[in-house]
Amino acid sequence: MATNDVWTITRILTWTRQYFAGKGIENPRLDAELLLCEVLHCERITLYVHFDQPLQESELARYRDFIIRRGKQEPLAYILGHKEFYKYDFKVTPAVLVPRPETELLVEKVAQAPMPAEPRILDVGTGSGAILISLLAELPQAAGVGVDKSAAALAVAKANAAYVATQVKDATLPARFTWTESDVLTALPATERFDVLVSNPPYIPSGVIPTLARDVQREPHLALDGGQDGLSIYRRLLAEAPAYLQPDSLVALEIGEEQGGAVAALAAAAGFTVQVVLQDYANLDRMVLATKEGSSYADYILGLKK
Repeated sequence: MATNDVWTITRILTWTRQYFAGKGIENPRLDAELLLCEVLHCERITLYVHFDQPLQESELARYRDFIIRRGKQEPLAYILGHKEFYKYDFKVTPAVLVPRPETELLVEKVAQAPMPAEPRILDVGTGSGAILISLLAELPQAAGVGVDKSAAALAVAKANAAYVATQVKDATLPARFTWTESDVLTALPATERFDVLVSNPPYIPSGVIPTLARDVQREPHLALDGGQDGLSIYRRLLAEAPAYLQPDSLVALEIGEEQGGAVAALAAAAGFTVQVVLQDYANLDRMVLATKEGSSYADYILGLKK
């Protein structure tokens, strides 16, 4: 890509789409547009309205750097430094898993559940904080604790609590979000009690990791690798969770598409006598909701299955 030539928006997008396609990028045109929007500080519609606008030398230089990084399969969100999730924008770094659209369904179902006046929410493997912070933004009377084994991930989550607070204009949100560095629940104080447990734990079987898309493999393996069968964290979490939950509580877990029955069985073995496996918009198993018979959550989650 020569820089001593005139590169308009249309020309640079056409070239980049072809280059990305040749590199096996899944959405070459979309990625090209999002990266250019980041360079030009504009919305995507602007690229079409001002299609013949030439890029300045400094803009070309920054965009060229983005193209090289994406061509090497660096995740798009890491290059942009942020990712939209649910209704909000989140800071993203290589220390955290990139938030996925399918996880938004978990936030939606938990946010709609019946809640006590001031619910306490525990998010295990919080990463960027996307799940918990979205819930705190939706539930202004709630408070929560984000748990993660990675101190670097918790730093991102802490920054996101303040970042999302500015988006929703809620100065209380950062104070309602606290965090604990812990391997699952081992470092959580024994006196803690929560009304809701949410988690998107690592659930990909170890042997499958090398077969994932190259950009996914560049995300933290700590957030991907679920052990030999993908269920190792579920076993630990569901065994340890009852000691930290109120008698009337809700568990909401994201799962892999073939793990619904296995995770529901683990929940049952841990004493959660009501379990529901829900599908995502692609009709794939995506979450397990669990509670106990007689719980205020039981009718709600059973109703979701209808």
